[in-house]
Amino acid sequence: MLTVGCLQPISGQEIMAGPPAQNTPGKAPPIPMAALLAQPRTKSQAGLTKMLIEAAIPPDNSPTPDKIELGFKLFFDGRLSADGTVACATCHDPGRAFTDGRPASIGINGRVGQRNSPTILNALFNETQFWDGRARTLEDQAAIPIVNPLEMGNPTIEAAVANLSQDEEYRRAFLSTFGRPINGPDLMRALAAYERTLVSFDSPFDQFVAGDQNAINDSAKRGWEIFNSKGRCNKCHALSETQRDTTTHSRDFIAFCVAITSSLSAFVRLSSRVRRKSR
Repeated sequence: MLTVGCLQPISGQEIMAGPPAQNTPGKAPPIPMAALLAQPRTKSQAGLTKMLIEAAIPPDNSPTPDKIELGFKLFFDGRLSADGTVACATCHDPGRAFTDGRPASIGINGRVGQRNSPTILNALFNETQFWDGRARTLEDQAAIPIVNPLEMGNPTIEAAVANLSQDEEYRRAFLSTFGRPINGPDLMRALAAYERTLVSFDSPFDQFVAGDQNAINDSAKRGWEIFNSKGRCNKCHALSETQRDTTTHSRDFIAFCVAITSSLSAFVRLSSRVRRKSR
């Protein structure tokens, strides 16, 4: 069993982090602590079904407890970066809903990236990963920041593997979990297995959809009706135009947004039409 020394149990409700601190030039932000909000989430949540989870798990990466625990430790380990200062959690802070709260993320040596960090909550359901969809799976996604010069700054995945291989605890954990020494694909599998536990359902709206008519107020119910009728939101955010569905379909949504935001005036006109129709 892997020892996760950074986990600090917190009694009661954990407080979300405030605004990110001003960054020191030339340095990466501190790696967040793996506290309560970082723990794998329960599957007993309204709106989360066994069918949804099973459909999101690839056949070659079943989420065993040891694999999830290994991925958890790796997620907060700065040794995935070239100089030991940047972890996955640097840009995906559990206290900030697994984002970093910055306009653009900051990596190794204080280098500023080109985009902000998307949350990884419910990322297992994304059809593609990253804002531009350049990775198809969480396994594919996990590899890219490790070799990005603005993020973790390794020359190759093999360099990160060599760094981790110096740790006897990691060597034992990979052998126990995968039956072989540390390697790049298994490193990505462990990270992805942990990330697939980060599901966020059980909201009042999830409870409403599950049948609790008192879970949301009348204003929210009217909004749900508009969403599925004259607001036309369901054109991008439903399985079909006739079935009321709460699953976001990001590929259609991104394509739609790219099309309309290419012209600000077109976006303003569309917003005005939606506002008039909702009256």
